[in-house]
Amino acid sequence: MNRKFIKTEKKYYEKCLKAGSMTRLNYVSNTYDDEKRTIYKNALIYLPYNYEKDDRDYNVFYLMHGGGGNSDEVFGGIDAKTDLKNILDNMIALGDIEPIIVVAPSFYYEGTTEALTSTKDAKLLTQNFHYELVKDLIPLVEEKFRVRSGREHRAFGGYSMGSEATWNVFVNCLNEFKYFLPMSGDCWAVKLQGGLLCPVETVDFIEKAIEKSGVDKRDYRIFACVGDDGVAYNPMNTMIEEMKNNRKYFEFGEEFSKGNIVYCIAEGGTHSYEYCYMYIQNALPHFFE
Repeated sequence: MNRKFIKTEKKYYEKCLKAGSMTRLNYVSNTYDDEKRTIYKNALIYLPYNYEKDDRDYNVFYLMHGGGGNSDEVFGGIDAKTDLKNILDNMIALGDIEPIIVVAPSFYYEGTTEALTSTKDAKLLTQNFHYELVKDLIPLVEEKFRVRSGREHRAFGGYSMGSEATWNVFVNCLNEFKYFLPMSGDCWAVKLQGGLLCPVETVDFIEKAIEKSGVDKRDYRIFACVGDDGVAYNPMNTMIEEMKNNRKYFEFGEEFSKGNIVYCIAEGGTHSYEYCYMYIQNALPHFFE
């Protein structure tokens, strides 16, 4: 029932002749809490090769970092010092995926500085992020860049605390997103580490959100990934196993043609960005069918 994890080949880490580019998007948002404070945010944007010269529109993948990170985390800043950009460049060049725009924001209110200094509960920030995402970030991305609008052209994914954010985007934004990539993290909407400590209640919470959204189970896709040698494995796996007990909203399959949720376990996979990038490489070819 689970999908086999495939390690990323060496060729994907190499510099690509048809390389995309990085840019930064600054925007004004709000805390969307009792303070209702204006905040100034930014997101790092990956644009595919030849974006400046062609006139096509693109699907968009919103990608959230883990706890303690910032909008620079997943790509390693504007200079793209991590492996992710090379992997995306090569996936596009090799025809694994269509050219895509990737938006990397932050759930911290103060962007690149609060990640190191915040005393706020990161759980509260990840659960609040969807307001900013829908009200401020998506509209600006669709104003500034040539993107395809509509939920079938948007995906949201995240690693670690970004995965917790992904589950919260799932329960709150099913009318805005069709595709979801939670990586190495369970849902904490009911309780901290709810996937481990109260999986029945957590899955029940997710199911009620699906019912409330009115979105049919045939019209959302989850590609969930975790390594079995990391701290996130037991919480996420316990929650996923509980989701397998519910056939009303979740149908598991090795491909989306066989179900609406694919579960991929990396044997020996650690809680690291090294595996996060491999999860992205495993998942993206199955999005935007």
